[in-house]
Amino acid sequence: MEDPVSRPSELVRRATRISRRVSVRLALKVGGQDIIYNVNTINFSKTGLRVQTRVPLETGQPVVALPNKRGTPTGYCRVVWMDGGEAGLQLVH
Repeated sequence: MEDPVSRPSELVRRATRISRRVSVRLALKVGGQDIIYNVNTINFSKTGLRVQTRVPLETGQPVVALPNKRGTPTGYCRVVWMDGGEAGLQLVH
């Protein structure tokens, strides 16, 4: 069963989600080094991304979403939830 604290309900959305698999690069610091990982979106909106990843992310961790294709959201993000192989990233401006 899904934990409502770690993953927001589908009913509480601030922006319309676009369901599309798109390759995105995530840049983050690991052991003091900048590392770039390729991940795939599950959906995205103007406020964030839901990605499929094997990268061990932590809630609150800052990451940068870098574009691989035109039209995907990019910029500074923070990890707002992790659930198995998926993560929710909130764009912060």
